[in-house]
Amino acid sequence: MSDTDLYKYLEDLDRLGMRPGLARINKLLKALKNPQKRIKAIHVVGTNGKSSTARMLAAILSAQGLKAGAYLSPHLVSFTERYIINGREISDSRFEALLEEVREKAEEVNKRARSSGPLTQFEILTALGILYFARQKVNVAVMEAGLGGRYDATNVFAKTHVQVLTNIELEHTDLLGKNVRSIVKEKMAVVPEKGNVVLGALSDEALKEAVKICKRKKARYKVFEEDYSLLKGRGEKRFDVWTAKGHYSDLKLSLLGQYQRTNCAVAIQAAELFTRKPLDEKKLKRSLPRIMIPARMEIISEKPMVILDGAHNPSSIAELLKSLKQMTEGRRVIGVASILKDKDASAMLEQLLDFCDILFVTENSNRRSMSAQKLSRLPVVEESSVQTFVARESQSALESAFKLASIRDVILITGSIYLLADIKKRMA
Repeated sequence: MSDTDLYKYLEDLDRLGMRPGLARINKLLKALKNPQKRIKAIHVVGTNGKSSTARMLAAILSAQGLKAGAYLSPHLVSFTERYIINGREISDSRFEALLEEVREKAEEVNKRARSSGPLTQFEILTALGILYFARQKVNVAVMEAGLGGRYDATNVFAKTHVQVLTNIELEHTDLLGKNVRSIVKEKMAVVPEKGNVVLGALSDEALKEAVKICKRKKARYKVFEEDYSLLKGRGEKRFDVWTAKGHYSDLKLSLLGQYQRTNCAVAIQAAELFTRKPLDEKKLKRSLPRIMIPARMEIISEKPMVILDGAHNPSSIAELLKSLKQMTEGRRVIGVASILKDKDASAMLEQLLDFCDILFVTENSNRRSMSAQKLSRLPVVEESSVQTFVARESQSALESAFKLASIRDVILITGSIYLLADIKKRMA
């Protein structure tokens, strides 16, 4: 199959959507001779912060001398962004060769198991990542869950070495449950008996349920602000992380946003649990400023300042705006937002309208994108005094924002990772 046909194959799979369940991917992995059995894995689940935490964790372990892989989702421009070993993405040629191999096995599995339906795009990509990490003989693979945990395609390891729960918010309630407790149960289903769990910044309700599950499974667990802590360091850009094994002082990230420091603390605690010893502080300090995460408070222009951020639910929008407050003080903010149909658009737009001076509502290329017209007709928008423009095409929205902006203004593009992917692809 040609390279063009391979990518068309993936795009066609995306149109089939997602179908939770482990039967299909387990059959595919068996056909690939069970590469998951040859990998030590760390599983990262949660509502927000999964990608950032997974990237940081892999980078920290790599700096400590391990060959560390990271499986991430979704990508912005290229599928190769999903597979990283020691900071380097998989090459196009290796990705395509592995995809062809996985595709052939997937077609065999689909023929034999028609009752469960064909393998999904995420299942194919996850199997490819596991096969890649096994072939490359990584010391550890950090696996970011796609959605949920219990029936997520990443939940195929007999026993992962460390399990990370970043945080919990009400999201995908049709699949994960109608309340926080139900969502915690779904995500914490990845914790095996006698697991090693790192709990991030959770609400009291989520923490109570998570701890209950850990105790029932006799899992060792570490709680943020109890067993490990994030403290202010010397100067505004420095911070400290305390754990039971070590005190890491005067740390610095190049990444913007207070929430990234929390993600970093979670990653440090997870790295300690995996290595079972304190981290080398000098290597840790050298590695953190080098970590770059696309579409997380990413500045792509200075005059005007253009910021891309993949905040996609009310809580992540709140964290974003809190982090931006000081940066944007005294400057006009022009927002460009696109939101998926299954998100709480009203709660997200309410915050953006309170923060922005002008707002463009637009659409993205994902089939779940809410129409710009529908966004503009939400009561929170119609009742706002903030001038709001409708532009179906994101390119048109961005061009209009640039025409309105002076060199001192800020253009904030957010609401969906798929909007940022559309923009990044055009930039590429």
